[in-house]
Amino acid sequence: MSIKLFFTYWDSLPANIGFKQFGSAHFLWLLGIAVAITVLLYMYCHSNNKIQIRIDRITGWTLVCMILVRACYLIIIDKQTVYELPLHLCSMAAFLCLIHMYSKWDWVSQSIYSLCLPGTLFALFFPDWIIYPAVHFITIEGFCFHGGIVFYIICQLRTGKIVPNLKKLWKAFFFLAIAAFGVWIFDHVFDANYMFLNWPPEGSPLDWIAGFMGNPGYLIGYAALVIIIPVIMDVLYDFLISKRMDLSGSS
Repeated sequence: MSIKLFFTYWDSLPANIGFKQFGSAHFLWLLGIAVAITVLLYMYCHSNNKIQIRIDRITGWTLVCMILVRACYLIIIDKQTVYELPLHLCSMAAFLCLIHMYSKWDWVSQSIYSLCLPGTLFALFFPDWIIYPAVHFITIEGFCFHGGIVFYIICQLRTGKIVPNLKKLWKAFFFLAIAAFGVWIFDHVFDANYMFLNWPPEGSPLDWIAGFMGNPGYLIGYAALVIIIPVIMDVLYDFLISKRMDLSGSS
């Protein structure tokens, strides 16, 4: 692939040049992210608190800088529009990670674990940038950005800086309700699809739901997933923690 195509926007790319969802290139990206997170997490957990704080800050600011770099790229190629704003949940996650890094507010902790973590994993497994080649600026930015969010959240979980709590899950839902309402208005005014509230991304579970519930019927299934998945995650976390405490108590 030429260097020219590396920075080419999707509407000027040759047909059928994108990578296949769950194809070999996609799996290689996922494997690379998994290996990178494992190695970095090992280094993080074996570092002192001062270095961990430094890693948190580097990660948080890098995520926000990646959004700015992407915006600059779009401005340079004259493609920055209302359809390329950081209004998806994953983009919000970068700013929430930055806020969490300095504040440790509980509503932020609950939100980035219960909402942003599953949302980011959803994006990694069902990327909406598959129209681009496997090696492209947007592809690299997309995988690295979402992988960075997962890394930050896992680090906070591992060190106890994020403690999921089913009884506090309402805080995450309250934040989501406010954010989704604002994005829904924006989507309808500008015919955009932030947070996938106007139509489901192709090839995703939301697309499957829309296959038998239609549009906007898929939003019912979407809402159910948004509620059920965080509840399961919180219950699973409580189970694993109690299991660990039982094992440590019996040893």
